[in-house]
Amino acid sequence: MRVDLHLHTSASFDCTEPPAKVARRCRSLGLDPVFVTDHDSIEGALELQRAGDVRVVVGEEILTADGELIGLFLSAPVPAGLSASETAGRIHDQGGIVYLQHPFDTRRRALTEDAMEAIAEAVDAVEVFNGRSPAEANRRAQELRDTLGVPAGAGSDAHQVGEIGRAFVEMSPFDGPQDFLAKLDEARIVVGRPRWRLRLQGLVTR
Repeated sequence: MRVDLHLHTSASFDCTEPPAKVARRCRSLGLDPVFVTDHDSIEGALELQRAGDVRVVVGEEILTADGELIGLFLSAPVPAGLSASETAGRIHDQGGIVYLQHPFDTRRRALTEDAMEAIAEAVDAVEVFNGRSPAEANRRAQELRDTLGVPAGAGSDAHQVGEIGRAFVEMSPFDGPQDFLAKLDEARIVVGRPRWRLRLQGLVTR
């Protein structure tokens, strides 16, 4: 299966794309399930779950007191403004996964290095390729992942539907968060949209 682990919808303050439109784009690219990681909200993901048209993994990009951190496989929102350590604890308390995204992208609200050190033992996976981050930031993220010894993830960090799928992960089907982590450890990161699916949909001609 193919999954883009970092997607936004209009439930984020900086995105205007309705959840249904994001889901349609993911379906056209063969990305399934849809990972929704809106800023400080899980409403976009819940809207898609209620519609029942696609499989959804509920995530949230949480602005902690120390920078941003993603929780995946959530059942409830995690409030913003807590410390990174408490945020990670809240994610784990509901059986979720702590996913450290764009850790060295200074243009974004990345976690401070002190905070990354403080939650090192709690990090379940690291985003080693972010579709909006510069190459150097992604390279350093890969080094951090190697140091922590956790699975590597990737995502487009799309805020517009045209950005979806510019980085994704090819992995075996999974059942729940722990199986996801196990399969992610054996996954392959792909940079660039899955154009073969676009051809099948008749959306490109070459």
